[in-house]
Amino acid sequence: MLQYLIDFIFFSITGFIGEIIHAFVNKSKSGKALRGPWCPLYGIGGIIIISIINLTNKNPLVIFILGCILASIIEYLASVFLEKIFKTKWWDYSKRKFNLNGRIYLKNSLLFGILTLILYYLYIYYQKLSTRLLKNKIYIAIILIIIILIIIDGIITIVEALELKRRLEIIDNKSDNKNTLKENIKKLKTNLNPNRLLNKFSTEKDEKITIVKKYYKTKTKK
Repeated sequence: MLQYLIDFIFFSITGFIGEIIHAFVNKSKSGKALRGPWCPLYGIGGIIIISIINLTNKNPLVIFILGCILASIIEYLASVFLEKIFKTKWWDYSKRKFNLNGRIYLKNSLLFGILTLILYYLYIYYQKLSTRLLKNKIYIAIILIIIILIIIDGIITIVEALELKRRLEIIDNKSDNKNTLKENIKKLKTNLNPNRLLNKFSTEKDEKITIVKKYYKTKTKK
């Protein structure tokens, strides 16, 4: 169990680094929901992918292909799940070449394959090191503290996302009368603000998000 937690942290943090590099190179938003330097989706995805790779002959080409396919499936399912739960599309690749329903696209899938190949060999050395460090109580304590921080970060982010969902639902049910809309918005008084999430995802072309920004005076980065 502890080894799974260690692996989860490894893939979450390396996934975060990869996401930041990808956003910098493409001059796009990071798509990182949580506050800390980790992306749990990569943590879960990494464990799934590594578990399947370990069942193969570990040929580099096989690892690359599996990375492309499995990571794309995970990203697609995550997009569907998030949209169903939070009633908004957090990323949209519909203008990218060779995309599937705007949820995944070929270039990104190939990059996932390359990332999987790199991380697999890094993971081998990381696993050997972590196995030795498991005898160190301080190392175990650090791992548990990081897991707790990720859980707290995740809970706060989920609450913020649900708050955004509530605001979107008000807009879905809005009247054409602006005064009625304003009155409905005033009823939803809270200290929570979705601006951090809106800054991290490419939601500028979502009409409902635009209304949220307008009526809740949400400032977002250009």
